[in-house]
Amino acid sequence: MGKLFSGAILLGLAAGTAVFVYAQRRSSATGRDIGAVLSNLPRELRESSEMLKKNMDEAAAVGRRAAAEREAEIERQLEGDELDQEPQTPITDYVV
Repeated sequence: MGKLFSGAILLGLAAGTAVFVYAQRRSSATGRDIGAVLSNLPRELRESSEMLKKNMDEAAAVGRRAAAEREAEIERQLEGDELDQEPQTPITDYVV
């Protein structure tokens, strides 16, 4: 019973610390008072979640564009190579 109780206390302290750190960072990012952030925590979490989703969508779109450009570049390089040429690898010493 003692281990369970001490584990619950540690979990509660960790959760409280996480909430406080989040509120502190959100307060510095938005310029609002930390008390205002804590009192509106559900709204703050929703806004952070929406901002994170937006940033992830933008990053994924940029990644897809970069991958498509790189794939097109590789295809252009492959089409430009002559057939009688040996394939070039980055590590020619280890090609068997």
